Amino acid sequence: MDRDQNLLVQAEMLALLDGMPSSLVEKHPVQFLMHLDQIRQKAAQHHLTALHDLSCAFESALQQALQSGAGIVVAESYLAAMREALKCGPINGAMLEALMANVALRLGGQP
Repeated sequence: MDRDQNLLVQAEMLALLDGMPSSLVEKHPVQFLMHLDQIRQKAAQHHLTALHDLSCAFESALQQALQSGAGIVVAESYLAAMREALKCGPINGAMLEALMANVALRLGGQP
C-alpha cells in the first residue's frame, strides 16, 4: 500500500473508532458490536492484521465483561490498543502479541 492510500485507510479506520465511544457499549451494546464488526471487516479488507485480531479478541472479552458489568473498562482498553495498532501501520506477529499482552495487563489479567 502506498503512503497516500495508507493515510486514507488510517483516517477511515480512526473515524470508525472515534464513532464508537466506550459509553455506547452499555447504552447500546448491539449497535456497539455492529460497529466493531464493521471495523473487523474493514481491517481484513485492508490487510490490517493487528487491528483485525484485536477486534476479534475485543468481541470475546466484551461478552464476558458485559455480564460482569465491566463493559466500559474493557472497551476503553481495547479501543486504546486498536488506535495504537492503527498508528503503527503494518506490524509483525510479535508486536501484535505485545499489544494483546498490554491490553491484558491493563485489564488486570495475565498476558
